[in-house]
Amino acid sequence: MLLAAIASLAQTSRLTQPKTLVLTHVTLIDATGSPAKPDMTVVITGERITTLGRTGKVRPPKGAQVINASGKFLIPGLWDMHTHLSFYADTKQPPFTAFPSLIANGVTGVRDMGGNFEQIEKWRKEITNGTITGPRIFQAGAYVDGQKEMSEFRASLSIVVNNPEEARRAVVTQKQRGIDFIKVHNGVSRDAYLALADECRKQNLPLATHLPRSIRAAEASDAGTRSLEHTETLIESIAFDVAAGEKPKDPLVAMNEFTDEKAAALFARFANNGTYFVPTLSGYRSFMQDAERLAATDAKYEAAAAGRKKLFQRFVQLVGLMQRSGVNVLAATDFADKSGGRRPDVRPGFTLHDELALFVEAGMTPMQALQTATRNPAQYLGKSDSLGTIEKGKFADLVLLEANPLARITNTRRIAAVIVSGNLILKPQLQTMLADAEDLTQPRTSSQQ
Repeated sequence: MLLAAIASLAQTSRLTQPKTLVLTHVTLIDATGSPAKPDMTVVITGERITTLGRTGKVRPPKGAQVINASGKFLIPGLWDMHTHLSFYADTKQPPFTAFPSLIANGVTGVRDMGGNFEQIEKWRKEITNGTITGPRIFQAGAYVDGQKEMSEFRASLSIVVNNPEEARRAVVTQKQRGIDFIKVHNGVSRDAYLALADECRKQNLPLATHLPRSIRAAEASDAGTRSLEHTETLIESIAFDVAAGEKPKDPLVAMNEFTDEKAAALFARFANNGTYFVPTLSGYRSFMQDAERLAATDAKYEAAAAGRKKLFQRFVQLVGLMQRSGVNVLAATDFADKSGGRRPDVRPGFTLHDELALFVEAGMTPMQALQTATRNPAQYLGKSDSLGTIEKGKFADLVLLEANPLARITNTRRIAAVIVSGNLILKPQLQTMLADAEDLTQPRTSSQQ
């Protein structure tokens, strides 16, 4: 019945807002932490959830589109909290190649961590007015960095600051443009970073930090950063904690120094300060796999592959320790590599499901892993009143699954339908979206940026 309903929807990229949509006999997983609720009815009017209740006790409104979702599981729409949308712009296939791949994988919201402000604002307006189908976007615009060598493409997406005055001015300028938060990268000097963090507090702007090498993780947390990005920065914080003029420690040496005892103390500090952490484990898995592929054909890469494997395994362990220490973890993939290109193992939408599976491998329950992509992002963004869980009055950004993700987290991949702001997109159209996004499986060279 689900596959047959509104088949004509698959013929257009522009969605038509239904008056009322009703899902009956569905098992509800609301991501609040409550157990799954079987045989529920969900009423969606416009873009909001208006009624939740037991099937049979909730009467569908007259004229509503009713979908029998027996045997299906409803979860909130997923968020990828570290993306670079501008890296996937494709003028030959308008309007945008990453959007179909994200939506078809149930990713209805993203946090863009450095992109073309005007371009992303245009997409946001087109998504809002229904011209194109895409996720909700919270964006930093250009990210703040220090003076360093970078590609022309990356330079076009950054603001370089060399001192505290320029750092403060960058925060004010970005706020005036209308960005949602500030993203800082690792080239910023110590004094500029501390000034930038202070100005973010004054301007009431969240700060997302790719840890500068002159700043320790505890200092960034104490300075009020809202989120720390990438697990590797925890090891770098140890590796670069050396006297002036000394070489940084080898990553494996730094990893061994970052004991569970030290990590637990740091994570307790994060939890106390309300610092969120964004591990991006799937990216490090990709780096490990790259080395393993090389080592399989050339013995000179075996040591590097073994080292990357040790680091990756430690990263997974650290994420489990974060969760047990009370740190709020956010699911994210960073689906563009550090040169601004594409990694074939990290793909928009697809890889977020890998990240959730890695979190379960780290020791999270399936519910906790699911919350890193639903409830936690809404809390981070200050949008818990309208997003992140399935509750009356919230936006109807939802994913209908064919199997229970609380039994096996990989079931988040088994998508029967996606609902974006109340608009139902069934499996045939989702498959068409994926076919349109097929080029995302291929890496992009630097010359294509």
